[in-house]
Amino acid sequence: MTGGGAREVERTYGIAIIGTGRISGAHARAAQNVSRARLVAASEIDEGRGREFAARWGCEVVRDYHALLERDDVDVVVLTLPHFLHCPVALEAAAAGKHILVEKPMADSVEECDRMIAAARRHGVKLFTAHTEEFMAPNVKARALIDGGEAGAPVLATDCWYKPFGLAGRPAWFLDREKGGGMWLMNGAHMIDRLTYILNSRVAAVKAFVGTRYHDIRADDAALAYLQLESGVPCTIAHTGYKDIPGAGIEQGGGEIIISCTEKMLRVYDRRQLFVSAPGGRRGEWQEVALERYDPITLELECFLDCIEHDAPEPVTPEHARHIVAAMAACEESSRTGREVILSA
Repeated sequence: MTGGGAREVERTYGIAIIGTGRISGAHARAAQNVSRARLVAASEIDEGRGREFAARWGCEVVRDYHALLERDDVDVVVLTLPHFLHCPVALEAAAAGKHILVEKPMADSVEECDRMIAAARRHGVKLFTAHTEEFMAPNVKARALIDGGEAGAPVLATDCWYKPFGLAGRPAWFLDREKGGGMWLMNGAHMIDRLTYILNSRVAAVKAFVGTRYHDIRADDAALAYLQLESGVPCTIAHTGYKDIPGAGIEQGGGEIIISCTEKMLRVYDRRQLFVSAPGGRRGEWQEVALERYDPITLELECFLDCIEHDAPEPVTPEHARHIVAAMAACEESSRTGREVILSA
């Protein structure tokens, strides 16, 4: 051995995934991509889906997630569960001393968020909500252009995301708002989060419609919201889950964000591309910005393990994740009452 002495051995964190739904594979891939992480096991009540996950990712899959909470080789649990299960399972995980990475939204209500935050603090574990939009290269660069002054001061922003509902492929819970179903909790969380992240400001007040217009279900499939940010910047959000029939709509992928600033306009398209306004012709043109390419969910995990290792704040704080749930709930309240809703500080 040469040089300055023994090299510190990197700690490996055991990862367990609870629920093997649609986003679980991305988290399994992240655990395999990160050198200091090891995918230990997963849990799944559907035996067929559990077997597929085990074969795909080469890990043990058990039926009862409680068995994972009892294992000493599990440091972090990743909750990729139906929304209504986020809170109860997170409370058990915190009591078992496991750090928690929960898919967005943090929970179905602000009250559940408060219970989760209190449990994490009481048991001394980290609680991180996977608001992936904050790790996507176009959003990160767009925020940097605004924060650095290159784009000027933000004036207003719009975020539109149109897509088919995909009714036939949705699980039963997704068709019931009482269980956290509907397009608003799923994608509204992304849209509010990415606007507040890029513009670096919380939501102060909302006026919104969140309702059901396309399908006979007990959950929403359309939303239109006006957000007033604490910075004073006004934003609009439009989202649909239209009928799954030819010609009913035109899918927009991951949506389109346009931010008008005093010096430039910014456009984030389909979560993959960033454009800025540039001279061209009489009216200007969009110029694509070169971006570093990486897997945002892998970066999420890297940052989460950093905060555990150094006992630092979570990369997305529980308070921010709670604020997103509060903003979504305020939009639903506004839709019910027809009135503007002011968010508490």
